[in-house]
Amino acid sequence: MHLRLLLFFTFVLKINAQTANFPDCKSGPLSTFPICDQSLPSHQRAADLISRMTTAEKITQMITTAEAIPRLGLPKFEWWSEALHGVAYSPGVSFGGDLPAATSFPMPINLGASFNMNLVYRMANIISTEARAFN
Repeated sequence: MHLRLLLFFTFVLKINAQTANFPDCKSGPLSTFPICDQSLPSHQRAADLISRMTTAEKITQMITTAEAIPRLGLPKFEWWSEALHGVAYSPGVSFGGDLPAATSFPMPINLGASFNMNLVYRMANIISTEARAFN
């Protein structure tokens, strides 16, 4: 579980470094901690953040939605990670104009039963293309 959280927060740091205001390194509760030291590698910054979370807080971060952790300045979030139903529930996605909908794919159990890695690879390429197009 620790490795999974480390990977998750490393990913979040890389994405948010490009687009969002997390973490608030100017005045937020984490401003003096290693997560705000951009000279450190992402995995070290993420590991420090995880070390400050309680077990219960870590567990809440492992699902699609998570409540905020105000003492750490973590906002609540909702993120659909599997994208099998397109990118419809991803933050910042809005449909309309040239992009009226996203492609919906079968559930993982069905994909696994196909034993067709080429099919899964092609599906992942479509999802990644749509994700870039919608954002």
